[in-house]
Amino acid sequence: MKRVMICVIIILSCIIFIPLSYSKDIDVSRNLGIGLQGNYPLVGGISVRYYGLSPLLIQVVGRAILNGEERDNTIGGGISYIIFKYVGSSITRLYFSLESGERYEKEIAVSDWEWDDITKQTIYIKPNREFDVKKTYGFAVAFGCELTVPIFGTQIGLNAEIGQGLGRINKNSKKRDMGKLIFGSGLHIYF
Repeated sequence: MKRVMICVIIILSCIIFIPLSYSKDIDVSRNLGIGLQGNYPLVGGISVRYYGLSPLLIQVVGRAILNGEERDNTIGGGISYIIFKYVGSSITRLYFSLESGERYEKEIAVSDWEWDDITKQTIYIKPNREFDVKKTYGFAVAFGCELTVPIFGTQIGLNAEIGQGLGRINKNSKKRDMGKLIFGSGLHIYF
């Protein structure tokens, strides 16, 4: 449901921001974008996009959440080839992308309650500190679209992409391969 809401917000933002873009000229020399990018299933984080090697786009996404001994880190990257670019009062880009990423999750699995078969009730036991470690590796091929509009003296880019991903999940020494449809979206401010 969260992914659907993100898509709706991006689409509504495009509808609202496009009329604002017709009153100003767009600066095509702004090649560096910083913002937020996310995709399913690897999640996302802070993103840097660079268009200086046009028609190639380079993007790096990273996130680190540290909570004591628990971790949830993501790193990803991609290279895209711009298939179509239109420059008017806004910039529209269609691109083909090769992406990969890794997510590392480590959380404490504390078991402090146990079912006692003799008394038929749960009893408190001394906490056993173990760690659940989950690593997700992924690779994807995707098609995407970005709309960049000038707003409030800067340029804001909204993008969405869809594709096919392949990956492997390692959880506590158990491995599982999987393929999933990926969906990504992001918001970047260009400098």
